[in-house]
Amino acid sequence: MSAGPRSTRAAAALAVMLSLALAGALAPAGAVKAPKPPKGAVRARAVAVPADTSRVLARFGSQVITAEDFRRRIADLPEAARGNYAGPAGRQRLFDYMVEERVWLTIAQESGVADRPEVMRQLVEQRRDLLIRTYLNEAMSANPAPADSEVRAYYDSHLSDYRTPASVTLRHIQTKTQVQARQVLKLAQSGQDWAKLVQKYSVDTLTRVQGGSLGTVTREGHFPALGGQPALAESAFALSAGRIGGPFQSDRGWHVLKVEELRPEGERPFETVKPMILRRLSNERGQEFYRKLLEQARRKLGVTEDSSAIREAVSQKQDARAMFKAAQELGPPAERIFAYRTLLDQHPDSDVSPQAQFMIGFIYSEELKDFDEAEKAFRELLKRYPGSELAGSAQWMIDHMRSEEAPPFDLSEADSSSGALRPQGAAKGSAGKP
Repeated sequence: MSAGPRSTRAAAALAVMLSLALAGALAPAGAVKAPKPPKGAVRARAVAVPADTSRVLARFGSQVITAEDFRRRIADLPEAARGNYAGPAGRQRLFDYMVEERVWLTIAQESGVADRPEVMRQLVEQRRDLLIRTYLNEAMSANPAPADSEVRAYYDSHLSDYRTPASVTLRHIQTKTQVQARQVLKLAQSGQDWAKLVQKYSVDTLTRVQGGSLGTVTREGHFPALGGQPALAESAFALSAGRIGGPFQSDRGWHVLKVEELRPEGERPFETVKPMILRRLSNERGQEFYRKLLEQARRKLGVTEDSSAIREAVSQKQDARAMFKAAQELGPPAERIFAYRTLLDQHPDSDVSPQAQFMIGFIYSEELKDFDEAEKAFRELLKRYPGSELAGSAQWMIDHMRSEEAPPFDLSEADSSSGALRPQGAAKGSAGKP
C-alpha cells in the first residue's frame, strides 16, 4: 500500500476497530487501558489458548471468536510487540481488543459502511497495492547484493569523489585598527595568556566568549562567525600549526590569528564510505533489476499503447499545485522525478516550481545517491529561481550532500505551501539549512 494520504484516508474510512487494535499492538505494556467491552459481549478471564482450538471464546449473534482465531492473532503479532502481550494479563488485553474489533466491525457492516462506493473503491485500491507490493518484494529478493569487491572497485575508481579538502582550525582576536592589531600581536607572541587577550581586546562578541574560536575552515573561507573570508583563510593556511600571525585585514576589521591545527588534503577511508557506496550500488542494481522484470512482464502480457491517445490524455494541463501533490504521492523515485519535471515543463513559473526543482535534486541525492544528477538539479534551481527561499537549501545540498555529516532533511515542509527546507532540528530561518 502506498504511504501517502490515500492510504491514510482508506485506513480511517475502513473501521475504527483496526486503529484500536494497532494502538494496542504498538503501545508498551500497561500504557493503553482497554475500554470496557460493549454490553452483551463476552469477556473471558485470564485467557489462555486451550488445546481445543475450536472452542468458542466469545459470541456476537451468529459470529464467534474461537481459540484458533486467538492463536492466529498471537502468532501474527509483530516481533517487537509480542512482549507487550506476554503472560495471562497481556493475552487478556489482546483478547479485549479482538472483542472491540469484532463489535465495531459488525456494527459497521450492519450500517452498510462496506457497501459505500468510496469505501469499496478504497478497498480495491488497497488490495491492488498489497498484491503488487507482495509480488514485487518477493521478485526483487532475487536481486543479489553488491559484493565487497564491487564496492571496493567503485571506491578505487571514484577516489576523487571522496577527497577531503585541506582545513585549518584557528582562533582570532579582532580589532578595529591595524595599530591595535599590531599591539595585540606583540602581546600574544610574547607569551601572554591568549584567552585573557581575547577578552580584553577582541571586538568580535560572537567569538569572544569562546576564546576567539573560528572553528575549522577550508580554503574557501566560509567562517560561521565572519561569513565568506577566503583571503583570511589563505593567511591562516600560510601559518604553521601553533603559530600566531597577523595582522590580517578583512571586511570586518583587523585580525590576529592563532592556528591550532592544519590538516592536509586527503581521502576519506574506504570503511567510512563503504555503507554509502553499498547503498548507491544497491539502488542502481535494484533499479536495473526492476526495469528488466517490468520489461519481461510487459512482453509476457503483450502490452500495447496508443501513442496518440496517450498524448491527448496527458496533454491536458493540470493545476501546478495539484501536479505537485500528485508527484509527492507517487512511489518509485523515477516516477516522482518525471512528475516534477512535467510540472516544470507545464508551469515553469508557478509558486511551487522551485520546490519541484528542489525535490528532483533531493531525490537524486538522498534516494538514488546520484550526486552528479542531484548537483545539476540544484544548480538549475539556483539559475532559474535565484530569489527562491530554497536557493540557500540548494546551495547547502551542493556543499554537503556527498558528506556523511549531512543531517536528515525535514520533509514535513515539502508541500505546496512550504518555504525553505532545513535539516531536522534546525530553527526556522537558520542560515545553515540544506
